Order: sequence, then structure tokens, then C-alpha cells
Amino acid sequence: MAQEAFLRAYRGLAKWRKEAVFSTWLFALATNLYRSELRRIPARMVSVSLEDIAEPADARASEGGREEEEHDRDLAVRRAVWALPAKYREALILFYFHEMDVTSAARSLGLPEGTVKARLFRGREILRGKLPQLLFVAHLKEA
Repeated sequence: MAQEAFLRAYRGLAKWRKEAVFSTWLFALATNLYRSELRRIPARMVSVSLEDIAEPADARASEGGREEEEHDRDLAVRRAVWALPAKYREALILFYFHEMDVTSAARSLGLPEGTVKARLFRGREILRGKLPQLLFVAHLKEA
């Protein structure tokens, strides 16, 4: 998909209106391609539970203590974000993981800023309800 996104960007470079930052335009193009590909996947496969998400391998050696706790918390947050409905997940990923401001995220998603703000709020509310449970379960698995 990344190759396809860059190919489309190269072919459509003349369509870039220079009103926005190039990276925002490129990210919007890649996001739209990603959404198109998601529509091709049957709906039953798009919905993912937290248990079905594979944990990424930890490249660093486990040193224990506070770093491990922070890693577990970060992992729980990422798993919870990936389990969110797509409209909330996209907004949260752009805003927090890609460190875009609301304006840039809204341009990338092709949505009004108010909609992105609402999705960020609702996504955080859902996470606020799920995270304490996930962190508690992760803590129990360690014990």
C-alpha cells in the first residue's frame, strides 16, 4: 500500500494545491487509499477484539522495574486504540501517534475540525473506560 500511495502522489502531484503542507496532502492521499482497501475487506474481518491483536516484539532487553511497567502501559494503550472503531482510531492515531494538530488531522481525514475534536473526545472516553480493565488484567498476568 505504501508503494501505491507514493505512486499516486507522484502521478497526482499537479493536483496538490499548495494551500496546505505537502505532508498533510500526502497523508490524506495515503489515508484515503487505506480506507479504500479497508472497504474491500469483509466487515467481519475489520472488527478486532483486544485478545486478537498480536503484541509487537520488544526490541530492547527486558530490564524490569519502571521501564517494563511503562512499556506494559504503552502496549495496553496501543492495543486499546487498535480495538476502537475506525473513525475514533484514525483520529487518535493522527493526533497522538503522528503528533498532528487538529487542523492537520482534519485535512488528512477530509473532515471538519469540529468532527475531529468530537472523535478525539469520544475515543478518549472509550479508552478511559477500557484502560483500567486492561491494565489490571496485564498486572494480574505478571503476578
